[in-house]
Amino acid sequence: MNKISILFVVLLVIGAFGVFIIDSTQKEPFEKVQPCDLIDIISQTNKYVTTDELARKMMSDDPTIMLIDLRTKTEFEKYSLSGAINIPLENLADKQYKEVLDQDVRTIILYSNSSDLAVKAWMLTSRLTYKNIYILKGGLNRWVETILKPKEPKETALRTEFEMYSFRKAASYYFGGGSTVGETVIKKKTSLPIKRKKKSAAGGGCD
Repeated sequence: MNKISILFVVLLVIGAFGVFIIDSTQKEPFEKVQPCDLIDIISQTNKYVTTDELARKMMSDDPTIMLIDLRTKTEFEKYSLSGAINIPLENLADKQYKEVLDQDVRTIILYSNSSDLAVKAWMLTSRLTYKNIYILKGGLNRWVETILKPKEPKETALRTEFEMYSFRKAASYYFGGGSTVGETVIKKKTSLPIKRKKKSAAGGGCD
């Protein structure tokens, strides 16, 4: 990771957490990782889930995933992914959602219209030491572009591109991509089997 990238990450961290104030009156304050550890975590690329990966999981009714929609209630009610839970970004650190987010049963996938809010939310949840948190790469905009309204490759495209297009066309039919975006998803109630994880003692500073 070059110096410019590191500086950009630092600025992201500062900007992301500057808008969050965690209630200091909570009886059980959140544990926090060290800032230097957070930089190392953010530099990893495996925190993203692609729209194709998510579509496969949803089409197979994968019970291990939990979708968190970070947008406003109004946006969520207009359109959301099936089974998603609405936790607006500004409420993500609220104590009432700790049981939902701080668990080790499901893989949590954060999304918004693009990746921006999800990146901020991911950094916040990492700062709060929550595990199994991922970001939907490109958000709903990418979901519409690749899954609901996929574009057919050119005749000169590689075979792999046509294979991907075939999958996306099938996914488009599955998720109702032929209708308007606001009508494409039937929301399903999501159960939340939460298994409390054992907290380890807080670590020291950075090496």
